[in-house]
Amino acid sequence: MMYIPIAIPSYQRSSLISQKTLKFLNQVKYPSDLITVFVSDEDEFQKYKSEIPKNLYGQLVIGKPGLNAQRRFISDFYKEGEIICCMDDDISKIVCPFLEFRQILEKAVIELTLNKCGLWGIMPNDDNRKISDNTTTHLTHLIGSFFVCRNHKDIILESENKDDYERSILYFIRYGMVRRYQGAGVRTQYCKTAGGLQQTGRIERMRQEVDYLSNKYSAFCKAIVKKEMPDLRLNWRAKA
Repeated sequence: MMYIPIAIPSYQRSSLISQKTLKFLNQVKYPSDLITVFVSDEDEFQKYKSEIPKNLYGQLVIGKPGLNAQRRFISDFYKEGEIICCMDDDISKIVCPFLEFRQILEKAVIELTLNKCGLWGIMPNDDNRKISDNTTTHLTHLIGSFFVCRNHKDIILESENKDDYERSILYFIRYGMVRRYQGAGVRTQYCKTAGGLQQTGRIERMRQEVDYLSNKYSAFCKAIVKKEMPDLRLNWRAKA
């Protein structure tokens, strides 16, 4: 069985991460020594250290405050070119009728290696109506709550609220593909739980980031409104 490091950025969710992502990883018997939780400062470090059972993770690391800065810190933490899995702290389960969780990560590593690709992901939810044992390679949205990537320190994201769209675009430009396995999905409640790395004024920042990304990467995405919120639609016909 093939194992890779798992990075989990977290903020003010010492109880939730224990009940969600770390509990799930423990249930699927993923090696805890490969799991690193990244927190923002010393106060958070002490809180997490005292509240999270030590057997659920390998390292607790003080990174940077804010999602964007924390993502950059995580990239610097790992080796250039190293394949890592990034997960949010509030994941209940990775749902897949075809593979066990460890096999999902093994599949990701094999496909990234054989196909000379840099980014691999799954469906953004666990809607079984859309689950199929297939993988797409065109430009598509790889959700930021769970993805596997080849770490590149020079892929620097400017967006915080739409970072997963920007990541998808940048890896597509570099490799000519992103791979999304349609046979698995993330079970989580996006932005509905307390804590996390969301910030006040999020909707206005989303609008600014949508405008920025749709202008900078006009060949790869366009601005839309989805459920009365500013959003992006990627161009699946795009060529790198």
